[in-house]
Amino acid sequence: MKIEYYPIRGRGNDGLKFQLARIKDDSGNMFKGQYDQARHFASEDELKGYLAPVVGVSADSIELVKMNL
Repeated sequence: MKIEYYPIRGRGNDGLKFQLARIKDDSGNMFKGQYDQARHFASEDELKGYLAPVVGVSADSIELVKMNL
């Protein structure tokens, strides 16, 4: 499953983490209100593990792509 995401960088005490501003899957679903926008992530692998139960697939089947806004 392809998921586009828009990260907000420079988060966390050291500024190396990011938050999600928005996500969208390849069907156009945006999962509004289904994920924690305040949560900080250190890597895309951590993000995949978090999003897997939100979107209902395994973390290994998620392909992350940064949004171009």
